[in-house]
Amino acid sequence: MKLAELIVDDAKKRGIDHMFGIPGSGFPLDVLEAGRTGGVRLVLTAHESSAAIAAACYGAMKGTPGIAIAVKGVGAGNLVGGAVNAHFERLAVLCLSEAGDPNSDIEMTQIANHDLMFGAVAKLQHTFNHETAGESLQRAIFTTSDGRPGPVVLNVTGGMSEGDVGTALPNLPAAMPDAPDMAALDRIADVVKGAERVVVIAGADVMRHGAMDELAAFVESIGAAVLTSMEARGVFPESDSRWAGLHIGGYGPNHIETDIVNAADLVLLVGVDAMMTHAPWGFDLPTAELVARPEYTTMSPNPIAKADGDLKASLSYLTSKSQSSGGGFSIDEISAIKDTILKLFARPEAAKFAQQDIIEISRRLLPEEGVLVSETGAFVRFLEHLWAVDRPERYIGTSGGRTMGLMIPAALGAKLAKPDVPMIGIGADGSTLMRLGELEAFAREGVVMPLIIINDHALGTMKSRQKSRGMVDYGLDLQPVNFAQIALAVGLNGVVVNTPEQFELALTDAFDADVATVIDARVDPQPYWDSFGPSIGVLD
Repeated sequence: MKLAELIVDDAKKRGIDHMFGIPGSGFPLDVLEAGRTGGVRLVLTAHESSAAIAAACYGAMKGTPGIAIAVKGVGAGNLVGGAVNAHFERLAVLCLSEAGDPNSDIEMTQIANHDLMFGAVAKLQHTFNHETAGESLQRAIFTTSDGRPGPVVLNVTGGMSEGDVGTALPNLPAAMPDAPDMAALDRIADVVKGAERVVVIAGADVMRHGAMDELAAFVESIGAAVLTSMEARGVFPESDSRWAGLHIGGYGPNHIETDIVNAADLVLLVGVDAMMTHAPWGFDLPTAELVARPEYTTMSPNPIAKADGDLKASLSYLTSKSQSSGGGFSIDEISAIKDTILKLFARPEAAKFAQQDIIEISRRLLPEEGVLVSETGAFVRFLEHLWAVDRPERYIGTSGGRTMGLMIPAALGAKLAKPDVPMIGIGADGSTLMRLGELEAFAREGVVMPLIIINDHALGTMKSRQKSRGMVDYGLDLQPVNFAQIALAVGLNGVVVNTPEQFELALTDAFDADVATVIDARVDPQPYWDSFGPSIGVLD
């Protein structure tokens, strides 16, 4: 078996039917041919960074790492951008690239040091050889998904296209979490017993340890209020009356996290990733932490108690041992604190068409089992407050990356992985301009879903920041673009909407269409820009 055949054979066994990338004349073309005969289609993307994002989100929906492919040199360099996104968004992806001989210092066309190019974000980098190719692939698949997911880079030098590499090896089983230290858990139980009102901040490691039910039971047992980190949407149901909101690490006034923590006397962090904050820890309140692995950096710098290991076992034990000394947070108190913050997200009365209209109508029309795919923009905090997510697999969005240009390639990958699951993509005009070429892939691959583009003809987030910093409004307006016409030009549906009524009709039609529909949603610009400041706590 040749290397390209090995990769395709392994992918097929893992349930992978699509790879993403741009082939060249060498090894990537071999993978294209091996995929043709082996039943794994290579989806051409317009840019290699899109390939990595699409592959990562495809893999996330499939429950196994996706595959992105690039040629050496500039192709691999382009792939770095997508690997960076995967790193910050905690997504597993195999980045497979041609490469020059790592032991040679001869300068030639398309030769660069991949270790240096990918080094800041890759969990593992490896150059294939014939003798250990199967083992290397096996180890890469394990590593990219182990613990907190991230990109793994596999380099293929020129001599690897030919010659036998053996057969694919069975996938390594997922690593079992370490048993928690019982003495450390008893210390946390004592701390919780001594607290009157506890705020639990939950991270995505709760989901990775299969501890969502245990978290819910623990929260109920002590009457806690719950915040979730940016990457952990749905690990605690956001329709639950004990869910207060998202912790983004703003730590200033007019943030839900600040108001809820100010009403508490202890913060317990459970499986929280230290990356998921905009600023270093900013609370003076005592903290305790349940940490999935001892090597993980904690978010709060000096917890008074800390226990590493299996979150499922830890939460079950704490539920049996811990009772808060007070009555905990009442549901009415959590609701009142939330309502104070939600006033900042109210629909502007003067707007003819606002982002709140898009969110409300989209949430209402998307079936319960549907998935929202999104990215960063002036609307992102509105999605985080106004679109409740009750299960993690029903939301694909940006967290530690706050990534522009995420939605279109993420939606391409996710929908190819789960074509029968209803999905909506919500993005913005600036981000869409980064990924216009990928719309052609939606048409070519027959991917059908609504792609909603909030079009304010500007980089609205940055315009708002200019204003809040007292700067002149300068340099951030865009040439008005008709995204509906671009969609029509590549074989998709496209429609411009200027009112909530037009939007609802267009979205209804998009769910019944046989091709993807780009909905160019022309929101009222000034209210849209003015809304961003309050959403991050800036009221002036």
